[in-house]
Amino acid sequence: MKNKNKIALYTALSAVALGLLGTGVASAGGMGMFGGGFGFVAATPDEVASRHQTMFQNEATLLGISVDDVKSGWAEGKTIGEIATAHGITADQLAQKMKDARGAQMKSQLQALVDKGIITQAQADSRLKVMQNFSQNRKGNGAMGKGMRGGFRF
Repeated sequence: MKNKNKIALYTALSAVALGLLGTGVASAGGMGMFGGGFGFVAATPDEVASRHQTMFQNEATLLGISVDDVKSGWAEGKTIGEIATAHGITADQLAQKMKDARGAQMKSQLQALVDKGIITQAQADSRLKVMQNFSQNRKGNGAMGKGMRGGFRF
């Protein structure tokens, strides 16, 4: 049971890392997977700083803790899961928080597409249902699963 929770947590962490933090953090870390192969992608110091500040703020908001607590954990090499545990948040609670955040983000992004006239509300509703079903039916062994630990944090 413990391994299932870890797998679910790491899958959720990866999904949120990609969703909340965007692919910019991956670029700042030199991973460049999105648009640049596995080569290094140059990021200015200001871009790196901005991306990290956003990451720290998003994680603090998600966990309901201070940004300084997140920064301290990050500086010690802790994953978001380890930071959450240190603040009394269980793996199941963290997974639920991440699921809720991802759901809110999906709705917001789809609504932006509707507002700009790119898709209809019916199309947005249909797509949201597909995305929610996919999220619920994952077994926790996707490409980003256990090995990512803390998402794209560096």
